[in-house]
Amino acid sequence: MIYDYLITIKKSDNRLADQVSQLMYVFAIAAFGFFIYQSPETSLPYILVIASIFIKWIFTILAKRKNGQAYFRLGLLFASIGWVIGYQRNVYMAVLYALAGILEKQVKFPQEIGFSDDGIYFNTLPRRTIQWNDVANVVIKDGLITIDQKNNKLLQKEIEGFVTDETETEFNVFCRQKLSISI
Repeated sequence: MIYDYLITIKKSDNRLADQVSQLMYVFAIAAFGFFIYQSPETSLPYILVIASIFIKWIFTILAKRKNGQAYFRLGLLFASIGWVIGYQRNVYMAVLYALAGILEKQVKFPQEIGFSDDGIYFNTLPRRTIQWNDVANVVIKDGLITIDQKNNKLLQKEIEGFVTDETETEFNVFCRQKLSISI
């Protein structure tokens, strides 16, 4: 979809998501280590999965130090494979790890709000849309976007980057026009 305006919200801290991913790594490694101890004759798949998780973990930590952002999803997917290839075969844990790996990118993706003639769109999971006739006011002021809905819900977020006075005025005029049409 093409938006008249696309606002990027200032990034939130991803430490919690990173900590949960690493905790899942630790749990998987501990469980696979226990499986190796319990049945050494069938331990090769678990050894390979543990090695893959450790290698990916190290590279992810190095990438995070270099870039400030890192994704643990590949290691989570390795762990997911580990839950189904060995003799224990826990499909529920495999699905949990696969979902965590898949959803990590969405959790860390910068939130954007798109404004068009049809309404206001949020790139969240699940996608969220607000129609113009459900909105009382939308304004950008001092680096904050405020969306006041008619049902008394208020959304106020800090915008990523600097917004010039001209862009701010142009956006606010656009929103006022959309709101006057929807009334």
